[in-house]
Amino acid sequence: MFDSMGVVLRGSPHSLYKKTENHMNILIDGNYAYHKAFSVFSTYYKGQDLEEVMSDPEKQQVLIRKCIIDICSAIRRFNNVERVAVVIDSHSWRYNFYDDYKYALTRVRDPYYKYFLTVLDMFEALLRKKGLIVSRVMGAEGDDLLYVWALYFGYCLDEELVIITGDSDIRQIMTKNVALFNNNSKNLKMYCTPEREVFWNEYLETDVQVIATKPFDVLLYKVIMGDTSDNIPKLKSGFGPKAFEKFIDFISPYDEPKNVELVEMAQWIASRFSDFTKMKYEDVLGKVLFNLKMTWLNLSVYNNTDYRTKNGKSLLENMLDDVNNQKDNYSYKGEYTLESFYGMIIK
Repeated sequence: MFDSMGVVLRGSPHSLYKKTENHMNILIDGNYAYHKAFSVFSTYYKGQDLEEVMSDPEKQQVLIRKCIIDICSAIRRFNNVERVAVVIDSHSWRYNFYDDYKYALTRVRDPYYKYFLTVLDMFEALLRKKGLIVSRVMGAEGDDLLYVWALYFGYCLDEELVIITGDSDIRQIMTKNVALFNNNSKNLKMYCTPEREVFWNEYLETDVQVIATKPFDVLLYKVIMGDTSDNIPKLKSGFGPKAFEKFIDFISPYDEPKNVELVEMAQWIASRFSDFTKMKYEDVLGKVLFNLKMTWLNLSVYNNTDYRTKNGKSLLENMLDDVNNQKDNYSYKGEYTLESFYGMIIK
């Protein structure tokens, strides 16, 4: 597959689009789905020792069933599903460049955490056994894999792709072919590019709110505002959402940079941010470069990342290999119900 994508590896695929009928693919953020199910599961045993709960094989299956119920419910909202793929985190390459990456999330672990990981592995094994594509690559976070698989489905195959996730970072990779479905609340949301708003409003049930979003604005927000959950700092202390809106007004209308490398993108952002804030360009550029490297899901970042795994290959090579090796592995033929997928009848 990615032999034909060689011309894409150093560029941006977002400018090409051709509507493909009746080919809907689903890409699931597996860690998001698992954490979402766990947050509900943990309320079942409020006040109990979660380490004891999570070590119980029967209760482990309760959590796995909750995961399956959630993903099946989300998948059933879409017609003519061709393939379903799930991505799962591994230890991120970003820790090699930033010791304090996700500091608050990684320095303190609850006693039940080892069982939490055990059940995640069991969940992954079940998905593979049932014939779903499951992508897990050493060094790659789910975000990285969502991006590479989105290139495959949305650009190489030129087919419709829905990513099921609650991670706002992923909205930066939306295209005319790629949309995001957030099933994490009572107010279900579908994020799409502005030109696809009418399509999704007509396609989805009325209980789903369709939100048109410019992907590049999402990237700008991440770079400028940072990310507290990942411990990525803001470019300017005290710079809040209202200031960001004024910044967007200040630079608008603008031509989004296309097919640019990491440094060129950093220069584009730094020059405009320094003009707006009156900060020195030299003081801003380094901060922008750092935040871009941590938050931008783009081939330019991977091409400029000197990260090698034990097999001697780069992160990008390993991710592309995984897509090549698994792209034809989808074999599930049943319905997306707990009864069909898990084998349990609800009485």
